[in-house]
Amino acid sequence: MGFFMFHRPEMPKFNYIPRYYNPEKEALEKKKAAMGLDSELSDSEKLRVKMRKGWGRSIDDGKMVNKGNSFKMLRYSIIFGISAFMIYIIFFTPFVENFVTMFLKMGGK
Repeated sequence: MGFFMFHRPEMPKFNYIPRYYNPEKEALEKKKAAMGLDSELSDSEKLRVKMRKGWGRSIDDGKMVNKGNSFKMLRYSIIFGISAFMIYIIFFTPFVENFVTMFLKMGGK
């Protein structure tokens, strides 16, 4: 039986080695990997850079940026707008009903 009146046990020590993060160096390494030069990135990071390059995306200042997709986005937005307008015409106006009754009147004579 021990008394700890005068002696306190030592706290456990941890083997923590801090890692230092250098964003400029990491950005440079990603650019090197994207160009196909030798870089210090791991294989998984090289694969991520290669996939982003293949999909037409890049990272500038920490933000994901699509390259060359503005025409594609414009085309999709025009198609979406036209289809939304057609759905509005068909379901929320009497245009289709008037067209069908006019067609039936012409066909009946």
